[in-house]
Amino acid sequence: MSHPYNDQPDSAFWRRAIGDRMPHEIGDWYTKRFSLDGKRIATAGSCFAQHLGRQLRNAGFDYVDCELPPTGLPESDYLDWGYKMYSARYGNVYTSRQLVQLLDRATGIFDPVEDYWERDGGVVDPFRPTIEPEPFGSVEELRALREDHLAATAEVFRTADVLVFTMGLTEAWLSKKDGACFPLCPGTAGGTYDPDRHFLQNLGSADVRADMEAFLAKVRRINPRLEILLTVSPVSMMATATPQQVSVATVYTKSVLRAVAGELYAAHDHIDYFPSYDMVVGPAARGAFFKEGMREVAPEGVAYVMSHFLSEHRPPGAGEAPAAPVRPEAAPDIAPRMAPRQAPHQPSGAAARPAPAPTMAPAAPQGQKPAARPVPARPAPARPAPARSAPVDLSGIDPDEDDIKCDEELLNTFGKPGKG
Repeated sequence: MSHPYNDQPDSAFWRRAIGDRMPHEIGDWYTKRFSLDGKRIATAGSCFAQHLGRQLRNAGFDYVDCELPPTGLPESDYLDWGYKMYSARYGNVYTSRQLVQLLDRATGIFDPVEDYWERDGGVVDPFRPTIEPEPFGSVEELRALREDHLAATAEVFRTADVLVFTMGLTEAWLSKKDGACFPLCPGTAGGTYDPDRHFLQNLGSADVRADMEAFLAKVRRINPRLEILLTVSPVSMMATATPQQVSVATVYTKSVLRAVAGELYAAHDHIDYFPSYDMVVGPAARGAFFKEGMREVAPEGVAYVMSHFLSEHRPPGAGEAPAAPVRPEAAPDIAPRMAPRQAPHQPSGAAARPAPAPTMAPAAPQGQKPAARPVPARPAPARPAPARSAPVDLSGIDPDEDDIKCDEELLNTFGKPGKG
């Protein structure tokens, strides 16, 4: 019989592509839509985007950084002051609403009414409240520095050839007065939460799609050549403000973002999707790439994700010849974190013995239906391992560079321990 599945490659079938293979044996995760060769690359998004930006810089790509650290600031302090996080000091951009409003603020289209929050005797920027370790001394100082920052942000959007944006959350805290979107709930890192002035909107797929389409239309008016490489953060939510249990809320959030990323990829030739989320969170990974607690991505997970990225996007100076595949014995030690298979229970002291071979069911008495026959398990057919993208040499990428700045960590200090 002839049907479309006959012409599909092994990568299209779960048993052949995934089966019982460990992550380092699985390939065909990603095929690039467009090249990064000779292009200026900017990054923005949620916490996981910091890993991507750092690795792109270290690999030698032409990384856009329009807000450089001042002379004299020790490199060990860069992250505390928001330098080298992204291509400008906008901090984490968790939602699609933040992204489109960041562009609007940088280009002078939107000037939010609530433009400062009080904290610890000073003031902070509501749209990047943790960008510096201490509050600003005055509103005037904050506004002057913000003006410089937004000019640098506009430069990012005007000059980049590719923007890597990591979609992170759908829970957005908004102003009732003008719809301004804050990265954190007012009252957590400054300001005061007021239900008469602030509200939570858990963005749906239509909301996220509309935000992203608005961003694409606006940014390509000022930079028609800009291409977008989307990813979805594999990091689970620290906390939710909805009535849902946090894991249920996380699945909703990531499902919406992953679905919209797929829709945008299908709709626009200038958008690519890199499946870092799929690699880390999907069942094929067996939970191996998470730290203890199953929320944050381990350094080995970042290295695994980037090995597949850099197999498609060769670093400058790496040449065109693909690197040799990583042999199973040379693969990183990545143990599954999901429950291992367990042997059948044996009574205490009982000697282990093989399970009896299936036998034919006895004939049923006349007039009765025969008993169902046991179906023997069919072993997977012998076949060579599937072709896979060869991970590149990661000697220039330090998987232990694990320090990122995540505003969500603030939420871990709130709540009522022991309740619920």
